[in-house]
Amino acid sequence: MASDAPNRSRGIAKLIGGDSFNKIQLVWQSLILLALAALVAGCASQSHHQVQRENLHSRAPTLNQSLFGKPERVPDFSEMVSLTPGQQADFLRFFHSGVDSRHEPHRRVFEYLTRRIGDTAFQNRTLSASKTLDTRSGNCMSLALVTTAFARLAGVETGWQLSDTDPVYSSEGSVIYSAEHIQTLLYRPEFNLKSFSFAPGRPYLLVDYYTDDVPRRGTPLRESEMIALVYQNLGIEALADGQLAESFWLLSEGLEHDANNPDLYNAMAVVHRRAGDARTAEQLYRFALDEFGDRLIVLRNYRKLLLAENRVEDADRVERRIMTLPDPDPYPLLDLGDEAAAKGKHDIALAYYRRAAEIAPYLHEVYLKIARLHAERGDLKRAARALRDARDRARADSDQERYQAKLMALGER
Repeated sequence: MASDAPNRSRGIAKLIGGDSFNKIQLVWQSLILLALAALVAGCASQSHHQVQRENLHSRAPTLNQSLFGKPERVPDFSEMVSLTPGQQADFLRFFHSGVDSRHEPHRRVFEYLTRRIGDTAFQNRTLSASKTLDTRSGNCMSLALVTTAFARLAGVETGWQLSDTDPVYSSEGSVIYSAEHIQTLLYRPEFNLKSFSFAPGRPYLLVDYYTDDVPRRGTPLRESEMIALVYQNLGIEALADGQLAESFWLLSEGLEHDANNPDLYNAMAVVHRRAGDARTAEQLYRFALDEFGDRLIVLRNYRKLLLAENRVEDADRVERRIMTLPDPDPYPLLDLGDEAAAKGKHDIALAYYRRAAEIAPYLHEVYLKIARLHAERGDLKRAARALRDARDRARADSDQERYQAKLMALGER
């Protein structure tokens, strides 16, 4: 999800086998960027995959296409899962030769991934399968595309699911992301996936990202829903870059594949609001709330729009709805901590930051804020400890190097 303020990560993967395989050390966890928010983003109170509506697209508010110029070309999904001739040849040599050729096809795909893709560096971008392999970088959605590409080349049936885990939050520029985990299922060849069914006990390998406590259950995704999430990611990334027209056409493509995705309407609303069309943005927020119920990220974005228009009473009503929902988002706590720190109220600021760390222990920015407060107090030992926590939780190499440099400046390693 994106927002008008700082943003967050997604990254996303692990590995478990329904074939009674032991845990394997490759595992990816693919994050899905959810809808964009102004300054904040939250997780949904209800999965949109549980809310199927007939003819929803036709009932949705009319988008202001004229605001974004002529239609821009967006990549076809087939391009996102295509491989270069060299990449195909390398995979097929492995797939058809050696000891591994005696294994079942879905396991051979898995073995290739574990041997060739395990050193991929995290990059907070959704790249095509071929570019991910070429650059050895990408986010977890990128890796899900790689898995899908090799599975298709091998004739292995695939499925996807959103894992039953809490969303992961991160920030980037003026956008806050709430990311969910997408998992790829590699099925044994004797099972036919023509129908949308995930029967218990079906033999498969589950490709995910983290190696500890991999969730085995999740919400099944149809192919059209998975494709829509790819365009959702791309659209939100374009929004974070300030490319409103590109974002609009990418999100439009997402809606063509899955008109039942509330996060796409929310993202569209943010794009319209940033482009200066608050009227259409409000219609989209209200439509998403009417069709899918109260969702934290939509309510927060809607409230921000109302406050910008000085509609305080309406904003207060939305705020009361927000207060009734569980909130796993650490960013409001970070904002409160920043306000307290700016006023010199360090103890209060630390309390907010520590609470945010309890909610989102993976968020490296929290520990940087804690380190700064300790450094201002002259407590370099605690500052160094917090910086080590920040470094160890950072996924991007640039962030890890930045924190290591700060530790070196403190005389720590």
